[in-house]
Amino acid sequence: MTKLIFSEISFITAFALLVVLTSCEFDKSGLQPSTGKTNEMLVVTNSDADWNGKMGNTIQSWFGQYQAGLPQPENIYTMAHVAEPNFSKMFKTHHNIFIVDVNPDFEKPVLETKKDLWAKPQRVVKMTVPDKETFFEEFDKHKEAFIELFNKSERRRVNLAFSSIRSMEFKNLLIDKFGIDMAIPKDFHIAVDADNFLWLRREAERFSQGLLFYSYPYTDTIAFSSDHIIGVRDSLTRRYIPGPSDGSYMKVSVIEPPVTKKIDFKGHFAVEMRGLWELEGDFMGGPFLSYTLVDEQTNRVVTIGGFVYNPSQEKKNLARQMEAILHTFSFAEPVEKAEK
Repeated sequence: MTKLIFSEISFITAFALLVVLTSCEFDKSGLQPSTGKTNEMLVVTNSDADWNGKMGNTIQSWFGQYQAGLPQPENIYTMAHVAEPNFSKMFKTHHNIFIVDVNPDFEKPVLETKKDLWAKPQRVVKMTVPDKETFFEEFDKHKEAFIELFNKSERRRVNLAFSSIRSMEFKNLLIDKFGIDMAIPKDFHIAVDADNFLWLRREAERFSQGLLFYSYPYTDTIAFSSDHIIGVRDSLTRRYIPGPSDGSYMKVSVIEPPVTKKIDFKGHFAVEMRGLWELEGDFMGGPFLSYTLVDEQTNRVVTIGGFVYNPSQEKKNLARQMEAILHTFSFAEPVEKAEK
């Protein structure tokens, strides 16, 4: 059985309120590649004073909040700022842009969004408000949708980078084994392939990433309770993911309980869980993310998940990669059997 040995060196849906941005600078025939680091956002306000005041603090507090499920504090987004008069063509290629325009000529707030406006891949969100009081009201109403738009854009960016190295072997394996379709990069390999359980792993010089897939019959809604999800996971990882020390194995850390959220995941009701894993009987650990949902065609609970090991280093970007891969999920189309 493969052991978990890592080398120390080695229900937010479509944004219905938003309308499409238009721009005379938009060239549909030849968008250049977007710029900016992973999980980075460019914020544009009317002036530096806005950014250095309550408005900027509100924006930074929301988009810069700590990512749940990480062992050390890491902001969801790192932000850069530019005042609108300096918002030149150079800045417009950034992949995440949030614009706030306080314009008294507008009687009502206008919320706009556009994918791939000045570069690709890119997400631009713009708020035009008549006054700052309206900004705070509208931002508080729509901040959940705003961050999900940018999260979706980050996932898209990661998957575009992986698009040229997707594995047909893993695609076919997941369809045959679980009836699910996902895009998995070729540099993963099979660590454990057992009944109703699959562990794929990627090993780099200084970090490791893992993908877990398992299923079991659906009986009742207890399948969506946090305790049940943790219990099933721990029972399987104890069996299939032992650590380097005798008797050690992967389990969910209870020192800081996982954060769970009921969401719409690719059109299906699901429970998202973000938390920390650790080794029982050893000293390794890191973040994990999972989605638990029901395949109504087969009446089975399906859990897909990812985890990261990157000791003494930041883990947010590696965790974002796992999240992006998981979001390529869909249930495979059922194959009709020919009549005999």
